[in-house]
Amino acid sequence: MLLGFIALSIVSGIYDGDAGLLIGIIGIFLFVLALFGFILSYKELKQRDIYYRFPMIGISTNGIMLVILMIIYILGLN
Repeated sequence: MLLGFIALSIVSGIYDGDAGLLIGIIGIFLFVLALFGFILSYKELKQRDIYYRFPMIGISTNGIMLVILMIIYILGLN
């Protein structure tokens, strides 16, 4: 997901922010994917007898991606 975001940022930069509808749709798909990953990581934290390292990595990575993508979409509305 992080690599997809970096790839979309590079493609958008190459086209000076006018990359087209397909890049926007892929960005929204990445947002939904980050939300899904955040929910799954949160559910894993509620289980018993697990290693907390990987769900915490998932929550932090997906949470950061959600915040970044939400900021980009809010700025894009202006």
